[in-house]
Amino acid sequence: MNIKLIILFLLIFQFANGQSTNTQVVAKIKTERIDDIVSVSAEAANSTEVYKSLKYTFSVFRTDPDNNVTKNNQEGRFTLEANEQKNLANVSVGIDESDKIVILLLIYEEETIVGKDRIAFNEEAKKKKKEEEYIEDDGIELKGIVIEETKTKPGKDFYEFFYSSYTLNRINGSKIVGVYEKLSFGRSTIIQVKIEDKVIHEFLGKPDIEYLEQMSKFAIRRVYKYFKDLKKQKRDIFQY
Repeated sequence: MNIKLIILFLLIFQFANGQSTNTQVVAKIKTERIDDIVSVSAEAANSTEVYKSLKYTFSVFRTDPDNNVTKNNQEGRFTLEANEQKNLANVSVGIDESDKIVILLLIYEEETIVGKDRIAFNEEAKKKKKEEEYIEDDGIELKGIVIEETKTKPGKDFYEFFYSSYTLNRINGSKIVGVYEKLSFGRSTIIQVKIEDKVIHEFLGKPDIEYLEQMSKFAIRRVYKYFKDLKKQKRDIFQY
């Protein structure tokens, strides 16, 4: 097939995927901050002339300085008349400079995500801290470090899923794990999970939350197996 046709096909495919959310149904997270408390509301708007029967998931992820992740989740079903806007849920979140907080709103029609929004607090501060921890002192072994070098929102969404699973499963690997993103054909990207210079898992980035969550599960299993095999190798060498 002609290379120009391939690139055109990829661009059309990406455009179609990109248009699959926040077009007919728009998800929106609104915030109002007073001192260290943020009032957060989840809203949905129907931009069509058609009645919609939908469901939502509204999640708050908090990562503390010890990389412990807690999740507060609300979900439910709702309907929207043509051109109607509706408040779905409200929550108050305490903001601590030492905690990273990610708030995610997903709206489903049947089993397909049709609307999504995401906001984060202290994201850059946590990322900077990880980069500082990445610098190793002589004689000190760093464990459980995950660094991020992503370029797009799908890359950041994948990192959130991967990092949450990594900490919840207490993998605590003896080598630094990196989530990287590089440009591919057209405007698409390749997302990679690497341990040192070894690529553990890679895939084409897509703006699809369910797909990214599934890819994070694949990556976590492969990272876990890598560290498990590494421990076995060290044990075998020691016994020998």
